[in-house]
Amino acid sequence: MSDQTPQAYSELASFGEELRREREIRGISLKEISDATKISKRFLEAIERNDHKTLPAPVFTRGFVREYARYLGLNSEEIVSRYNFAAAGDDRIEKSVHLERLVQLPPPREMPKQGIPPPYARIDRNVYITLAIVIALIVVSWWAIRFKRQQREAAQMESNVAQIPIATPPPTNTAPPPTPPPPKDDTLRLTIETRADSYFALEVDGKSVFADVMKGGERQTFEGKEQFRFRTIGNAGGLILYLNDNRLPPLGDDGEVVKNRIYNRETLIRLNEPAGGRE
Repeated sequence: MSDQTPQAYSELASFGEELRREREIRGISLKEISDATKISKRFLEAIERNDHKTLPAPVFTRGFVREYARYLGLNSEEIVSRYNFAAAGDDRIEKSVHLERLVQLPPPREMPKQGIPPPYARIDRNVYITLAIVIALIVVSWWAIRFKRQQREAAQMESNVAQIPIATPPPTNTAPPPTPPPPKDDTLRLTIETRADSYFALEVDGKSVFADVMKGGERQTFEGKEQFRFRTIGNAGGLILYLNDNRLPPLGDDGEVVKNRIYNRETLIRLNEPAGGRE
């Protein structure tokens, strides 16, 4: 038994150092473990220092070691088995039949190195639930605000449209279009009335159109473009002449013979003048 004591004690010392190293690798403080497991920080420090005078009875210490390893993400049962083996040969720890039997057993296999647990593995699941609820509330609130804003914009748009005056088409002019002026009539018209039988020879635009006697009370109208020329009138007082409805001055007295009397556009202009002369 005396040959095994130094080896077991050395194993116990390395056990505490290894736990401390695993904790520091993970960046976890003893206070954090103490707050989570409700184990006194003094006992946790004693485990790492192998200070068994400070620790309570082994049955309680094994429970501390189990919670310590579980919080670090290690295999808690394997860590407790290593503690039992390492503590079995330490004279400072209370001996029991169970610990004596562990001394005869081969040392446990080396504790596998485990990776550092991710930060989220040490966070209480309730934190995730609360965070999900908060995110859901934020999304619902954002959607409600956006929906109300769209409703306000739609109502404002409808109000603006209602205020726009409706353009009315200009009134349709139902009045008939003005009557275009009649085309300019360039025709010259000579109307001859007879009070008594009269002979005359008439040319229109250089062409002979009449050379005979008109009985008294007859009426004839001749049309031309340039002029009317009486070559001979046998009874000047028996004729009454109208040029485009304008009465011409008498040609002469009864029985008077008149020759080469011409009426044209210049004659018509003189008739329409305010003080127009008459032939």
